Amino acid sequence: MTRVRFAPSPTGHLHVGGARTAIFNWLFAKHHGGTFIIRVEDTDQARSTAESETMVLDDLRWLGLLWDEGPDIGGPHAPYRQSERVNRYAEVARDLLDRGVVYRCYCTEEELEAKRKEAEVAGRPPHYDLKCWINRRDDEGAPHAMRFHVPDDGDVTIDDLIRGGVIWKRESLGDFILIRSDGHPTYNFSVVVDDHDMEISHVIRAEEHLTNTHRQVLIYRAMEWAIPLFAHVSLILGQDRTKLSKRHGATSVTAYAEAGFLPDAMFNYLTMLGWSAPDGRDVFDRQYAIENFTLDRVNSAPAVFDPQKFEWLNGQYIHAMSAAALRPLVVHSIGIDTPWLEEAIDVVKTSVHLLPQFREVLRFVTEYTAPEIDRAFASTVAGDLREHGAPHDADAVKAMNERLKKATGLKGKELFMPLRLAMTGMDHGPELVRAIPLLARASESDPRVLSPLARVEQCIR
Repeated sequence: MTRVRFAPSPTGHLHVGGARTAIFNWLFAKHHGGTFIIRVEDTDQARSTAESETMVLDDLRWLGLLWDEGPDIGGPHAPYRQSERVNRYAEVARDLLDRGVVYRCYCTEEELEAKRKEAEVAGRPPHYDLKCWINRRDDEGAPHAMRFHVPDDGDVTIDDLIRGGVIWKRESLGDFILIRSDGHPTYNFSVVVDDHDMEISHVIRAEEHLTNTHRQVLIYRAMEWAIPLFAHVSLILGQDRTKLSKRHGATSVTAYAEAGFLPDAMFNYLTMLGWSAPDGRDVFDRQYAIENFTLDRVNSAPAVFDPQKFEWLNGQYIHAMSAAALRPLVVHSIGIDTPWLEEAIDVVKTSVHLLPQFREVLRFVTEYTAPEIDRAFASTVAGDLREHGAPHDADAVKAMNERLKKATGLKGKELFMPLRLAMTGMDHGPELVRAIPLLARASESDPRVLSPLARVEQCIR
């Protein structure tokens, strides 16, 4: 059974790198009919907060990454917060102590720092000098940490599902701490216990955790536990090819949501950062991604976050959505709701890439300033509107255009540019065959909207 997990540390909003890792885990689980688990790694008491946990879970829900087991819904391997599993870590540490591979280390922080400095001066790796391994004592009452002894056969090789074979030599690693002197577990220890207890089959995580794998595999071996398969996902870089950070702009899921990006677009874009669709397409829905997602199509090279491409992709999603589906999102984004809004959204949506942009492109409906145009032309347009009424559909607009051609002798840009200015007060915008009927209907239900005739009459004064 395929079981994967995403294990965020609740220290703030979800970073786009973490979101991409969560997406890959979710897709892998869905593709294989498996289980997607959320586990909160909150043992960093100084930085972890319940508020941050809520923010991360809300970000995941916004992305549509619903989980099968987790801290809020429980599951067969609860609890799913590391802070609630401390007794379990102590139990496994005692087991390892009984097996003779873990020992109590009574060295103080000051002693350890002095040892590190001595090693640095001597040009040696800053490995622990084995003092407490050689002189083992069993004084449980004295302050101590629990340290893992790296065995003589401590070489480790894994077949990473993204990177291929990775080898670590025993000499690259010194004896390492599993339980700190304050009783809290280290990351490398707690993650192994959790992944074993939760029956994780595949560990799909960020490349930065690759160096931790040596220690973790040694703990699996010492406990005689099955070792999961590993897949380490590459970094996400900014366009300057340095690690994506705040200096590149927004980096959290929440920041992009507030900027007017859609969850489906963000899901699509982050999936493309490192994974390529079999047919090379850039725009795809979740079902396509589920059906086609495999780790052998995940690139080991870093992926570059391109804000312009992301915005373009978001625009594709906006353009493809119905006005009815967009309406509540637009209302939430720009704080405007009117009887004519849905029609207006349909008229202007192809010029929008971000939800807040609807405010600007709809400005011509409620805000009108008479432009400087030829008064004789304006009078001709006004006369036509008085005689035939404001056009309410595309055919009526085309008929009006034909009458104006005959009446003014103008055609093409010479006709449509002053007509656009007269109707909208702007020299750009949606097609007039759609904009003019929108203004006609909107003015009938909303007193803030000037009718086409009222607009043209202002150009004459």
